[in-house]
Amino acid sequence: MLLIITIILIFLFVLNFLLYWIIFLKTEKKITRWWDIYTNIYFIIYVSTIILIPIVSSSFWTTFFNIKSYFQAIWICFLFLGIILVIIAIKFGRLTLIKINNMKGLAKGKFPLITDGPYKIMRHPLNASFVILFLGLAMIFDSTIALIITPFLILLLELEGIMEEKFLLLSQFGEKYEKYKLETPSRLFPTPYNVLLIIIAIFIVYVGVLNLFL
Repeated sequence: MLLIITIILIFLFVLNFLLYWIIFLKTEKKITRWWDIYTNIYFIIYVSTIILIPIVSSSFWTTFFNIKSYFQAIWICFLFLGIILVIIAIKFGRLTLIKINNMKGLAKGKFPLITDGPYKIMRHPLNASFVILFLGLAMIFDSTIALIITPFLILLLELEGIMEEKFLLLSQFGEKYEKYKLETPSRLFPTPYNVLLIIIAIFIVYVGVLNLFL
């Protein structure tokens, strides 16, 4: 039952992403009340599915359903690491949203390109915060499925970054954005943060392999 719900949530996340970009590319005028309402709905579904997938697929439900623990005996170590990642994600995401809200109307072209704050580190800090949040929740709730799909989430958010740059940011800011890309080459995780994530990923895989064969 929970597996079906998890699959539905994953499907909803991907469908929400695809529909947004189909509508975005088909809609010429985005300065409308309808578009604002739709983007809010998109964002709510986006965030909700990212939060719910690790919770619904958690091994905590093993009492009621046949769900195996990924981390098993050493889960407590990953619990603390997951909590740290969630705190970082919330704080980093909050800083990004504050920066966006202080300069409202990116799609409407009412303020300059944001290049300071979190945007000085990476070009899509909000997407990066969602990756960190998802990975942290996957550790906290000991979700094998969430851990498995984390790399696919990163690829999807990378794709979203590419789409935003190609169809929105470059067309709106032109050479100014090209200059910003040279100054801030990373879409999501610059060095050393990408190296740290790779080390965490290798360790997670290593623990999973050990638990599988021991």
